[in-house]
Amino acid sequence: MSFFTSRFKHKLRARRSFVLLGGLALLLGFGTSSLQAQAPKASEEERRTARVQATYLSHLVNFTRWEKRHLPAENESPKIVVVGNENRGFVDSLAFLIRQNALRIEGQLVKFEYFENSRKAEAREMLGKGCQLVYILPNSSFTPREINDLTESAVVFGEGRGFVTDKGGDVSFVTVRNRVKLVVSEKYFRRTSPKLSSKLVNLKSVVEIIPSGGPQGPRGRKGVDTAPLQQPPPSR
Repeated sequence: MSFFTSRFKHKLRARRSFVLLGGLALLLGFGTSSLQAQAPKASEEERRTARVQATYLSHLVNFTRWEKRHLPAENESPKIVVVGNENRGFVDSLAFLIRQNALRIEGQLVKFEYFENSRKAEAREMLGKGCQLVYILPNSSFTPREINDLTESAVVFGEGRGFVTDKGGDVSFVTVRNRVKLVVSEKYFRRTSPKLSSKLVNLKSVVEIIPSGGPQGPRGRKGVDTAPLQQPPPSR
């Protein structure tokens, strides 16, 4: 009986992962078409892009795994932190999605925190206590390396290809011909924690993977590369 129960749970997890991946792929297509369908003035386009970015980020949390050593104590909530100033509605959109979807990290409800530039000292204090994801807005004075020094458990998000290729961030959003795409450091797939599911390698049209030979931040704090990136087997 335990054998069949184990097989059933494995299939259930595989099916759930497939549904999530399909949903993310559909989301990427939807976000792209919604951006292309209209040509509003620039400020409205920026707000639309910000909403798409917030939605991508909330979905990517479901494809990331944190080991116990990178999670808070049982009586504390995992944290998603945004730093910097913005007026595009990204922060409001992300906060809404976290509440609406009851977003969880490793089964625990997420706590959302936002710190404007004027509250950098408070942000540093919180980051020093540990968090699971940090989004650095373009005008923030924080850098990925500074975040890595403050907390070893966070995935570091930002904007622009150089955020990953030059500054050593984990994930960035880029907009190409009105399409929002992801630039992802290979180390985010290869390290043990926090680790992104290799299933996203299949979304080649919207995900660019940067080899991990570039900037990686302080080695050892978030886990060194342990194995080549494995391509997931084709779906049957």
